[in-house]
Amino acid sequence: MFTVTQARLDTPFGPLTYWLHPAQKESFALLLTFSSTRQASFYEEPYDIPARVFAEAGHAVASFDLPNHGDQINRFGEGIEGFCAAFRAGEDPFVRFIEQGKAVIDACLEQGAGRSGIFACGVSRAGYCALRLAAADERIRGVAGLAPVIDWRALREFAEVRQQPSVAALALEHWAEALAGRAVFLAIGNRDGRVSSAACVRFGLRLFEIEEATDAADSVLQLHIVDAEGHSLGTDWHQAGAEFLLARA
Repeated sequence: MFTVTQARLDTPFGPLTYWLHPAQKESFALLLTFSSTRQASFYEEPYDIPARVFAEAGHAVASFDLPNHGDQINRFGEGIEGFCAAFRAGEDPFVRFIEQGKAVIDACLEQGAGRSGIFACGVSRAGYCALRLAAADERIRGVAGLAPVIDWRALREFAEVRQQPSVAALALEHWAEALAGRAVFLAIGNRDGRVSSAACVRFGLRLFEIEEATDAADSVLQLHIVDAEGHSLGTDWHQAGAEFLLARA
């Protein structure tokens, strides 16, 4: 179902490989979708659901590996442990991701993708990354965080450094102002001890508070606390997040 083309571009952090499923119609949106690697975002269930929803509607879809995942594994290691090691060494993987995301958006726009809107979504650690990217780039019209990391202090991989102010400063509440008023979809299980259900709820409420203070009558913010045990969401919530974004394309 996907017609994936692979491209390589230069970013402030060196060359980056990304995948692009081109749009199948003239007026189309662009979805940037993230899980861990670009392969997972396109071909592993349930992480591929947003990509399939947008592709089936004729829109363009792009993805690339997160820092410290796939092709971007480096001397700091793999996965969240790699995130933490890089951050402790003074190399912020989330700033890296944001600059790479902006470069991919630029490249896709040059190819004509995203004429009817640019959107982002991510799952868990990639949900944090997608929300940070949306906060940093106003070209992104809407973003979905599915069981997203909100505050890295909640994760066991950051246990040794969770008391450091620099780790507290990574919490998404510090970017709430930039996201308020945008189309934001958040979904978290009601017993998610891995990334903290409470942290996601607090972040969603913070967005509501900001919008309420500005009399945002046209708010399109959604916060869903769903019956799901552990760090998981049913496929229907992956579908719902994708359809929330698709409705705004």
